[in-house]
Amino acid sequence: MNTIKTKNQTLTDFITIDILNNSSLFAIYIVDLETFEVIFTNHQMKSIMADEKAQNCWESIYAQTAPCPWCKVHALSGKKSSESISEHFNEVANKWYQIQEKILVTEKNERMLVSFALDISMQKEAQSQLINAHVQLSHQTKALKAAEEELKKQANNDYLTGLFNRRYFQQISLNLINIAKRQAGNLCVIMLDIDKFKMVNDTYGHSAGDEVLKHLSSTLTKYTRESDIVARLGGEEFAVLLLNSDIKNTAATAEKLRKTVESHPVTIENGTDVSITISLGVSSVDVENDESIDTALNRSDTALYEAKNSGRNKVIVHSSKMLMK
Repeated sequence: MNTIKTKNQTLTDFITIDILNNSSLFAIYIVDLETFEVIFTNHQMKSIMADEKAQNCWESIYAQTAPCPWCKVHALSGKKSSESISEHFNEVANKWYQIQEKILVTEKNERMLVSFALDISMQKEAQSQLINAHVQLSHQTKALKAAEEELKKQANNDYLTGLFNRRYFQQISLNLINIAKRQAGNLCVIMLDIDKFKMVNDTYGHSAGDEVLKHLSSTLTKYTRESDIVARLGGEEFAVLLLNSDIKNTAATAEKLRKTVESHPVTIENGTDVSITISLGVSSVDVENDESIDTALNRSDTALYEAKNSGRNKVIVHSSKMLMK
């Protein structure tokens, strides 16, 4: 049986040339750590070496001009039997290898690095495909979630102003009515629309009308509480639902909105300032008897109609028909 010969002794105690050379699974090489000379390579290793005739291991195996920066020898030194496992891409073979290295010290104190390189290119490719698939799935999931959020927003929000639409306003009002019932709280509603809005469109154009609607929407959002539900019911008609606000406080909120809109003209695209006013109707929700918000909306709409007929730019409270201007 053939054996590997070192300068001072044979290595029959741990490996044979026949086994090493006939291994089709591992590329194997042994390095003398005193000279860093490659003293053995099997057939598998020879096929992926950079220069089989070069002397030092970094030249013959990796085509480096100096010791490899990834070399594990120094980290493994100092122990009787030490080993490490790492991964390395072999540019000659264009493949990935898992390398298991071990320092062996003979009885004559000769130190040798024994390395086994296993081709893991297929595993790396599978891993890469899995990562890519995961990334693509993650992107698709995010895109789907964004699409769902957009569809939800489109279902609940007015396309022009971004406010809630009538559908969502009626839906959320049922929840708020139930909350008011449990907490014995107040719930009030304001309905409002822009006075003589058709004249704005006829005079300045529909794009200017859109700017007025968006400006009013921003004002309503800014000058109401975060807990209030502000919605565009359609055209120039808006509604505000106020939880835990009695009729007096709600009327005061409506009056603040009226004054704010009156004192802040809308600057349209051509730089022209367009002054607008709003009329508002206020009513309370009968949380014990109103099964939906529609009844309270009808009361507010009646008050709004009275504000329009009595001169516009007013707040009318349904419960007392009180004129707030």
